[in-house]
Amino acid sequence: MKKILLVGADSSSALSLKKLYSKNYHFISMSRNAEQSDVADFDVLNPDTFLKTDLSYDGIVYFPGTINLKQFTRLSINDFNKDYEVNVLGLINILKFYIPKLSHGSSVIFFSSVAAKLGLPFHSSVSMVKSAIVGLCKSLSAEYAPKIRFNCVSPSLFESKMSQRLLRNEKVKEKLSQNNPLGRIGSPKDISSIIHFLLSENSSWITGQDISVDGGMSVISK
Repeated sequence: MKKILLVGADSSSALSLKKLYSKNYHFISMSRNAEQSDVADFDVLNPDTFLKTDLSYDGIVYFPGTINLKQFTRLSINDFNKDYEVNVLGLINILKFYIPKLSHGSSVIFFSSVAAKLGLPFHSSVSMVKSAIVGLCKSLSAEYAPKIRFNCVSPSLFESKMSQRLLRNEKVKEKLSQNNPLGRIGSPKDISSIIHFLLSENSSWITGQDISVDGGMSVISK
């Protein structure tokens, strides 16, 4: 059974992945939420808190992210730094620590966003860091082929802990659903199913890709 490291394992899509596919994989979890973590006091910016074992891993999924939507003039330098730390530097810390522990044929999955593909107002910080993740994914996929595969998943808005404040009532949900070509907000299952595919042998000839799971938003005008 493949051993998969889940970073940010208390996210909605990570919980969905564990619920639906625990029979397919042995998941090892790290999270700030102690109930969803195999290590205490986890912090993506502090490698001293990372899980240290002799295990060889077959995949990594990096879930941590931010939704910081403000006008550019209202975003402080600290806002940009915080988004960069969580989305990019945390990911780099994880990769530096765990890539030497990955087995041949491993699959590593990052999260970008539809905001890195479309020009969306109030998304300057999010778009910046998610675009950086796509660039990192493509570079590493070239550097580590054929031993390790790297791919990005780029969702549009889906129901999650992070999006709760944006999806604050049914009226807002309905309006945002109408803006999506497929007429609905995504679910954690929509995300976990593509993660399962990218971790599985069914995707063994796929690397360096930025895969949209967005109801068509990135390619369909509505």
